[in-house]
Amino acid sequence: MTNYKRALSIFLALHSANAFQPILPSQRQTTRRAASISTLFNEEPSNSNKSPMASIGESVRTVKVAYIDAVDAEKDEFEQQQLETKANRKKRVVLALADDINEQLTFEYGVEIPIVTTKSVGISLREVNSQGELNEIALELDSLRYVSVEEEEMQKTKGMIMTIGEEGDEGTVQILDEDKFQLLDKSSLMNSSSGTGIVVSSVVRGGIAWELGVRAGDFLVATSATIGDKMWPKSTVEGVRSAISSRKVMSKTMKFNFQRVNEVAGECESELVQEFELSLSRPMGIHIEDTKDGYVRISGFTEDVPEYVSSNLKVGDRITAVDSSLGNQLWPVSNVEGVVSAVTTRLPGQPVRIRFERIVEEGADLSEIASIQDTKEVKNAKKSLTNGLLSSYSRFAKEVNAEEVDGLLSRCCSILNRYITVHDENSVRSADVLAIVAERVLESLADVSAKLDAKTLSLVMNAFITCGQPERALEAFEAAVGLKADGSAGKPQSKIIGKKAKNRITSSLNGLNLYTATDVIRAHAALGNSPNARRVLAAMEGSYATIDSLQSHYWGDDLKPDTKCFNTVLAAIANAEEIIIAEEMFENMASSSLKKNLVTYNTMISAYARCGRREDAFAMFKTMKKAGLKPDKVTVTSLIKAVINDGDFDTARNLLKDMKKAKIKADVVTYNTVIRALCESSRWFEAKELVAEMEASGVNPDSKTYGLLMNGLLKLKKPGPCLTLFESACADQRTAALMENVQLYTTAITAAASLGDSERAFELISRMNFAGVKPNMKTLTALMSACVSDNKFTNALDVYKKMSTPDGHANTLALKAYCGLRDYSSAFDLLVGKESQFTGKQSIISYNYIIGSALNQKDFDTATVAMTTLLQKGFIPSKKTYDIIFNTLGLFQKNSVAKDSTAEKDNSTFKFLLKVLDLLESRKLNLTGHLYAGILAEAGRLGGMEKKIASYIVEAKSDDTIRRVHVDDSETLGSQRLQSSWSDLLENYAEVKHMLDNIDLPRVRVQINEREIRQVLFAERGVTYNKRQTKGKNRRQSSRQKTLR
Repeated sequence: MTNYKRALSIFLALHSANAFQPILPSQRQTTRRAASISTLFNEEPSNSNKSPMASIGESVRTVKVAYIDAVDAEKDEFEQQQLETKANRKKRVVLALADDINEQLTFEYGVEIPIVTTKSVGISLREVNSQGELNEIALELDSLRYVSVEEEEMQKTKGMIMTIGEEGDEGTVQILDEDKFQLLDKSSLMNSSSGTGIVVSSVVRGGIAWELGVRAGDFLVATSATIGDKMWPKSTVEGVRSAISSRKVMSKTMKFNFQRVNEVAGECESELVQEFELSLSRPMGIHIEDTKDGYVRISGFTEDVPEYVSSNLKVGDRITAVDSSLGNQLWPVSNVEGVVSAVTTRLPGQPVRIRFERIVEEGADLSEIASIQDTKEVKNAKKSLTNGLLSSYSRFAKEVNAEEVDGLLSRCCSILNRYITVHDENSVRSADVLAIVAERVLESLADVSAKLDAKTLSLVMNAFITCGQPERALEAFEAAVGLKADGSAGKPQSKIIGKKAKNRITSSLNGLNLYTATDVIRAHAALGNSPNARRVLAAMEGSYATIDSLQSHYWGDDLKPDTKCFNTVLAAIANAEEIIIAEEMFENMASSSLKKNLVTYNTMISAYARCGRREDAFAMFKTMKKAGLKPDKVTVTSLIKAVINDGDFDTARNLLKDMKKAKIKADVVTYNTVIRALCESSRWFEAKELVAEMEASGVNPDSKTYGLLMNGLLKLKKPGPCLTLFESACADQRTAALMENVQLYTTAITAAASLGDSERAFELISRMNFAGVKPNMKTLTALMSACVSDNKFTNALDVYKKMSTPDGHANTLALKAYCGLRDYSSAFDLLVGKESQFTGKQSIISYNYIIGSALNQKDFDTATVAMTTLLQKGFIPSKKTYDIIFNTLGLFQKNSVAKDSTAEKDNSTFKFLLKVLDLLESRKLNLTGHLYAGILAEAGRLGGMEKKIASYIVEAKSDDTIRRVHVDDSETLGSQRLQSSWSDLLENYAEVKHMLDNIDLPRVRVQINEREIRQVLFAERGVTYNKRQTKGKNRRQSSRQKTLR
């Protein structure tokens, strides 16, 4: 309610009360579950089908929208004035200063280069790695071929002239001056994300690129997208090669953006400016004013201006950007009002970062221009501040004595014990609280440079391991003890630094004992790192064993491993399914003085069960009983896993009954083991009966039980019952708390996605936020899937943009959303630009979706580009690809009839199908008999020329070699054989139909299964011209044999 009142008061202060009638709280129906939806998704609420779950956040947005609408006229007028003002600005060239005060000027330019032309473009590109080193392989744009340094040297020996600089005859090659290139500061020219770049290594004088102004040494930063004019950044030559190959299909030209160093751009009127940043506090002591060309200029200083300001700023300096009040981003400003608004939001004394620029006067010596940040006054101020901080900390450090450190350790142990005692592993809200407490304890101890004792260190490590952060436990051990946590020799790199005094924890062997060493093994076991766990055990024993090519260190005489330590290592080995090593360690325990306990046998039984060795698991069980040990619930649960992995559910149910007879109380883990197996085998109703049995036995289901049942329903394609189960559990007070789980909410949203109900999915997200459950990547991906299924493609992309690091599945859904909006350019950019984030299967799915979507819109050009790119990337079309083409185009429909001969035929579908044949033959790939029959059916439906070409396709398919098609008996002697693709034959049929006996057509490779034979024969009969009746029988028999072949 506080936010609502604040927003309403701001609105009333800025606008008249009569202009808008706000919805008062009493007039709205509110449900607290939806109160936090606006904090995650700042979308405009729809006027239609408005949900009754209207929130306070929605009302605040309504107020803001109403105010913005009321001042639209003023806004439009202001924007027009801004455009007119900025149009008067001169072009600016920013002076970028290196550390050694040497100037380096850069400017960017763009050119449009023909990529389908008979004339030479004349460019070679080479890649620059993150260290600024040139790759030895260059890419020629004319041939798209990679050329090595040796081949370039051979070209020199053949008489090709290669020189540096502008001078040279036409046809000679300007090459990169590598000595000058090494001196460049290339940091601003490299791709910001990958750290690599592309440089023009050579340009042919007189070529297209040379005439357009491209020169050796220029950096290529971006190229055109596959479709449209959108520019896509480039950082590898393979990316450029792929972009050109794809672009050729759709366009004959391509735009390239280059950057050039050490040259002022153009002959137009421009000004050279120097940018710098200062952090200033109020009062700043400066006067500012608006200028006619849209800048904010310093017009003077007040009488009490600080010396730091007056010594670094001058009248005429401009303010171009001001620090945002949230985050570290600088927001551009173009008027006094914007600067004042940004500065006055800060408290007096709170610094604000401001970016200035200063015009460099014409004729000034650039080598004498120093960075503002490096002036003497700034350096002195920084030095004074640093000395003050060091002095303050020195006084603080002297006050801390050994007694206070011991007291701090005692208090830290007390805090950790208290939090460990009340920690609930099943609670989602407090899942990471224990790890956060351990983190704060370490920071506090680091601030006083404390040495951790073994008790404190063990509590810290247990806190991290309990919260599922074993890697942090290992880092704490290395920082506190000074030994490498993998058991090898050497000095560890881990450090723990305090936040206040910036000190670090002092390494000491005081923190090393049997318990902390065992905790190290537990952490490695949690990470599934069996070799490190074994090496730590060897370090404790002092055996100097070599494990995974790394020898163990010696940790001292006081660390004699006990049974618990061996069991922990054995568990790590078993979790890694290294059963032979586990058996060896189990036998070695018999030869030592260590006694095997119930945990030891349970670990081995579980290992055998995990590896599918049922008989060995039961044999170990018998050995355990002979040793006088009684089985517990862990033992029986492991045996149940063994029989379930063998598919024996009856024995599993019998083992549950035997537990009751043996008075061993089964827990929820035991029941969940059987429930999981039943759900995965689509035996959901049996799983439900077992849940009822479990509840009757006094064992309550946990969140994992509900997750297994919900996923089982989804596997049976019953999303509706899945949501019903979830809502029923949420409505029950006994199980409502269990539902506050990110996995269960994600499953429920997935069910809503299967139903195509995006509103339900967003409502579930709202409830998650209210319950304090943070959505993860899978949750947001499921939400995207719901939006795509509901054709809310814009909403899906809004969710996608909120993901920090989307995975391949999220990228695939975003691609589907772009296709749904018919933005195929963005879809291709996403697929090509983030190619490494897609798995092979996801890439095929994405290409298939683009093809299907484009064909559904009759966009055959986009479908052709997708099919071409798919094959160029080395992928093989799946059966799904051919089915999508067949079904989307509606080929071989029984009800299709020939069009009226007087109407104009649309053969665009047949053209596309012929291109597919050509593309498949270029990779020597087969197509399915299903699609082959569809191509013939489409030709038969069109008739005429298309039907004739289809008859040639049948002949080309019938022969194992390239088919020579004869139209008549005449043959031109001495003529050269011609090659033609199917697409070219259709395009030029009128010109070449009288010379087809002199043309070789491509082979058509078809893979036909038994179910497709009849359909293929029927399609071939529809396009094959009649022959003599006496040969009909032989032709049918021959055709059948060749089809089966």
